[in-house]
Amino acid sequence: MDAVQERLARWTAPDQTHLLAKREADLAALADDDKAAWESYGHHYEDWTMEDMERLLAGVRAAWRATL
Repeated sequence: MDAVQERLARWTAPDQTHLLAKREADLAALADDDKAAWESYGHHYEDWTMEDMERLLAGVRAAWRATL
C-alpha cells in the first residue's frame, strides 16, 4: 500500500470524524499550488509529488461523492 492508498484508507475509515469536504478543499488548494495551503498543510505531505496529491484529491472526491 502506498502513501496515497494508506491516507485514503485512514480518512475513509468508519470511525473518521474529519469531514471529507474539508479535506477536499484543502487538497484542492494544495494541488493548485496555493502558497497559504502549503504553509499550513505542506508538512503533512513532504516528499509527495504533485501526481500523488492529485491521486489523493481524486480519491477523496470519489469517497465524498459516495457519501452523498
